[in-house]
Amino acid sequence: MDRDAEANGHSSVSSEPTIPLSDQDGLPLLHSKQTLKSRLRTGWYRMDRLSRLTTSLVVLIIGGAIIARVLIELFCPYDYWHNPQVTIPPKTDDNNHSVQADKERRNAVRDAMRHTWSGYHKYAFGHDELLPVSNKSNDKWGGWGVTLIDALDTLYIMELYDEFNQGVTHVVDVDFSKATPGYTTPFFEMVIRSLAGLLTAYEMSLDKRLLAKAQQVGDVLMPAFKTATGLPYPRVDVNTGVAVRASSICLAEAGTVQLEYWKLSDLTGNPVYHQTAQRVVDILDQTEKPYPGLYPIWVDIATGNFTSGQITFGAQGDSWYEYMLKQYIYSGGTHDQYQRMYVESIESMKQKMVKRSEFDDQMYYVGDLDFTAKKFSPKFQHLTCFVPGMLALGSKTLNRPDDLELAKQLTYTCFQMYNQTATGLGPEYVLFRDSTNKGLLPTNHKNDFDIEDLPAADSSEVNNGYYLGYDRGYLLRPETAESIMILYRITGDVKYKEWGWQIFQAIDKWTKTPAGFSAYRDVTSTKRDSQLTDSMESFFLAETLKYLYLLFSPADYYSLDDYVFNTEAHPFKIQRGHAHK
Repeated sequence: MDRDAEANGHSSVSSEPTIPLSDQDGLPLLHSKQTLKSRLRTGWYRMDRLSRLTTSLVVLIIGGAIIARVLIELFCPYDYWHNPQVTIPPKTDDNNHSVQADKERRNAVRDAMRHTWSGYHKYAFGHDELLPVSNKSNDKWGGWGVTLIDALDTLYIMELYDEFNQGVTHVVDVDFSKATPGYTTPFFEMVIRSLAGLLTAYEMSLDKRLLAKAQQVGDVLMPAFKTATGLPYPRVDVNTGVAVRASSICLAEAGTVQLEYWKLSDLTGNPVYHQTAQRVVDILDQTEKPYPGLYPIWVDIATGNFTSGQITFGAQGDSWYEYMLKQYIYSGGTHDQYQRMYVESIESMKQKMVKRSEFDDQMYYVGDLDFTAKKFSPKFQHLTCFVPGMLALGSKTLNRPDDLELAKQLTYTCFQMYNQTATGLGPEYVLFRDSTNKGLLPTNHKNDFDIEDLPAADSSEVNNGYYLGYDRGYLLRPETAESIMILYRITGDVKYKEWGWQIFQAIDKWTKTPAGFSAYRDVTSTKRDSQLTDSMESFFLAETLKYLYLLFSPADYYSLDDYVFNTEAHPFKIQRGHAHK
């Protein structure tokens, strides 16, 4: 009892609890109304020393991991981790390849782009193409303004923002559900140029109007897929919303739209675009081929079977092979189908289609095969000069070092196609003879497999390693510049910068006009004015100038680790950890 209370004659209630709370003293009472904080504290006090230590370590580890993940997302997002690393680290080259020299060359290419856009804006704005000699325009693609659309991301990459905004202001008012009356729109060409150009312009600027226009283009071209097999028709009448019926389609046209529709699905959240285009790959993957991984160029739309045509990495076949690798890269390496198909094709190409010049041991080329994959044509197309860039990219992505060596040899050949002509411009193709002195006659021939006995090689052929055919035109094509840029970024060998600079100087010297640049009729002729054809394809702005600009830019500027370029050089941001839909 309390002594004071007892002294007053009163009793006191004991302060000791009648029911023990715990074996430990001082713990708060647990009951239904206790706060979470109080419950946690009670649990903590109930633990022995070892349990408290273990819990503290677990909390610290989890907390540290969360903080580290937040910091990674802020300063080096997981989406941009590179595996494998494709391009060389950013660096300053020695001697004449300094940052300053690169800047001067880059600015020269930029000036060429500004000059070309200025002429287009003055004489052809809103039309499909500028005629750079006559200062007129044409609407050969149905009047969508294809040069403008194709050039948008090049302008943005070169930081020509005023010109970019000029183009955007125009294109957002174009109604892509309409074309020149009576014109039927080529499905493949408008996917790689117009759809892709709008998608990349949106990804760069985040102007939602451009995404809306890209979706409109994608939608008006979708009727091409309305066939029994899902293989597309080659042309669409966008004015009526109906595809133009056809019995066959070439390999490149059917198989070079998947990357663009995949990107459209990713940006709009609608998987139907990609699923529809992917069906083409699945069909051709299963179709019987004359040789594993090698595809003839003509496909029956109704059956999915190959019907005729040569096997080529040049015209009408080229970008099909390119997209096997690029879809694998775009997927973040998550889709083994593309890797399997690509490796099978490259292995067969190396076995059946790669030959060496009889006069230059360093000069390798990729010829064509007939439909049966038994007859070989020693014709090397300028279009095929994308192959070394593809091989180099694949060598790093898939760890195939031998492919890089072949890429270097083929790039050398592509450069020599320019280096050995009087103008320094490259022709549409070159020809080779075999060890028995057989080959294609240089005159016009209807069949690329009509191999005949050739006269003895003259000094020009011996020195060059090849001889020229009848088509000696240069169409301002980009494939050699593309491979040179990729080879530099992957190897760091500065000779590729010198090769690219030499090619640019030749283009500037021989094809430049007061309004733009013109295709050239015969690269062996130095009678310049008579050789200008008054034609400038949109790919000159979209591809040729862009690749040359990137060649002289830091290797991490639109890096090959972060972007995959479509076949028209429109850079799509790679979706790391991307699951196939």
